[in-house]
Amino acid sequence: MMKMFWIAAIALGMATPTLAQDYEHCSITPVDQVGFIDSFTAIDDCVAACKSTEGCDSWSFRPHSFDKSMPGQCKLIKGVFKKEETDKSFCGQL
Repeated sequence: MMKMFWIAAIALGMATPTLAQDYEHCSITPVDQVGFIDSFTAIDDCVAACKSTEGCDSWSFRPHSFDKSMPGQCKLIKGVFKKEETDKSFCGQL
């Protein structure tokens, strides 16, 4: 019984979404933009969209400035021209 409890606890822990603090605060200027989505509220959705979009190797997500429940801006990127630190958005490369 206790073994099943621990298995369930581990599975639940693995299913939790990644927190914004786990991502780098940065912005990417793309060589080419292969998509733009303005309906996501979570960074994980932007990363998943990049993974499922042909040619996407990087992403940049800028959350809504004052209301986290409002959608942000997700850029799906092919090729990084420039990457800069910023407190206003998050970015990453696959």
